[in-house]
Amino acid sequence: MKISLISAMSENRAIGLNGRLPWPSLPNDWANFFKVTHGCRMIMGRKSYDTPDRLSSEAGNFVITRQEDYAVEEGFTRVGSLAEALDACKNDKEVFVIGGAEIFHQSLPLADSLHLTLVHGVFEGDAFFPEFSEKELTLKSREDFPADAQHAVPYSFLVYEKS
Repeated sequence: MKISLISAMSENRAIGLNGRLPWPSLPNDWANFFKVTHGCRMIMGRKSYDTPDRLSSEAGNFVITRQEDYAVEEGFTRVGSLAEALDACKNDKEVFVIGGAEIFHQSLPLADSLHLTLVHGVFEGDAFFPEFSEKELTLKSREDFPADAQHAVPYSFLVYEKS
């Protein structure tokens, strides 16, 4: 099983502010997210599950929480740990970890690839993507996009793979 992390982050690594994205909407980022993750199950933490911008996959979704009585909607499965979620996906070709900060921190050492949207600019945040070493992950592709009528800020799609 390939473990991939997917997230958008600003130049100061912010990924969230008060349960929302800290930058204006980027429609191409959403489209890229669904293209890259199509057909794969997703793993997220409870805080990501609780956000108004919650993402999900028709293939299945895992919500990590230590709250044993935490109820999730149809299409989601509550698990107690990242290890439990990964074990449930052991026969999958690829699984995507979609956040938040604590789940990214736990899963980064296990990641085979990172799909990052780098939002150009510094944004206030209360959740941040963890630092990673480019000695362990190599940049395989980069696409840069300028701000335009639908995208208030420039951004780049970056794909890193385990070296």
